[in-house]
Amino acid sequence: MTISASSEGVKIAENALIRLGFDSKINFAKSQLLAPTTVTKFFKCQPIQPDSFKKICQELKLDWTKIAGISEQKPSQILKIADCTNPDINEGGEKLLTPTFYRQVTVIDKKTNTIKAEIKLIGDINSFGDSSMVEFILREFSGDTIKIIDIKEGSIRLTVEGSQEDIDRLVSLIKSGELKEVSGFPVADVQILSESSEDNESNEINNKWCLVREIVTEGIRDRNLSGVDLSDADLSGADLSGADLSGADLSGANLIRANLICANLSGADLSGADLIRADLSGADLIRANLIRADLIRADLTDANLICANLSGAYLSGANLSGADLSGANLSGANLSGANLSETKVKKALFSSNSGISESMKQDLIKQGAIFEDSPGDRSEVLTKV
Repeated sequence: MTISASSEGVKIAENALIRLGFDSKINFAKSQLLAPTTVTKFFKCQPIQPDSFKKICQELKLDWTKIAGISEQKPSQILKIADCTNPDINEGGEKLLTPTFYRQVTVIDKKTNTIKAEIKLIGDINSFGDSSMVEFILREFSGDTIKIIDIKEGSIRLTVEGSQEDIDRLVSLIKSGELKEVSGFPVADVQILSESSEDNESNEINNKWCLVREIVTEGIRDRNLSGVDLSDADLSGADLSGADLSGADLSGANLIRANLICANLSGADLSGADLIRADLSGADLIRANLIRADLIRADLTDANLICANLSGAYLSGANLSGADLSGANLSGANLSGANLSETKVKKALFSSNSGISESMKQDLIKQGAIFEDSPGDRSEVLTKV
């Protein structure tokens, strides 16, 4: 999910920058610990993550709904905020559930007496189908005012909104055991949310950026931060050595010259992150997502990159000596001047790579690498690596 500023919203934001005394957008980004590329995208009307969008608006003392151009929508209307080219929105503007993450934003009428509850379902969010069917089932049990306004991972967390009466009925049915499953997913728990969704979301955003400031000022050496959201943060030069960042969201983060020695980044999302000259030596990046990441001259000595997604990554001048790239996807990666000495490349996928000579290609094939025009079954990677 992403949000884009409207052209009119950008004009308002630019005026706010001047009014608040920021002499440049880059300086504004630095002062708020936001990755410069994220702020640049905001002012170019390009889609960015919701919390980053709201963070920018918050610091500019602006109403994010006005900047996004959605404040005139009806209070009861549920909106899917995304890039207009998102294939998950049809021409009629109807919402569709994406395989891995789904979120709706409700513009709430403060005069209504609706409350919210969170339902936890046991299951994989990737197998969660169309939310309209689940919403229909919940309404059948508890009342017509029930609406699903948010779906998150862990395992599956549904935030529902409805009248006091309908929410109370729903909670009672679950607590009594009468409603044990929804659309095949066992119900693990339910709780009424004490704060409004806006307050909860605001707290989440503030907690995230407080953590970012702590990392920048104090470092988090050897700290457990698995699964945290650090997307779009400016962590350039930060000391993250030995930290457990497994499953963390570092997409779009500025990690230039960051110290990530021996950090656990297994399963982390580093797509679009800037890792120029970052030290990732000895880091665990197994199954990490590094799509289009900037790893120019990064130190990846002895890093564990098994099954990592490095497609389209910029690895020119990177040191990959001794790294384990078994099963990794390096299609489209720029490897100009990269050091691949003693690198394990069994079942690693290469194609359309800059910086790979014919002799290097043949040498990598001998070591078990798969090139677009070479024999090999990619489907064996996840089971044999």
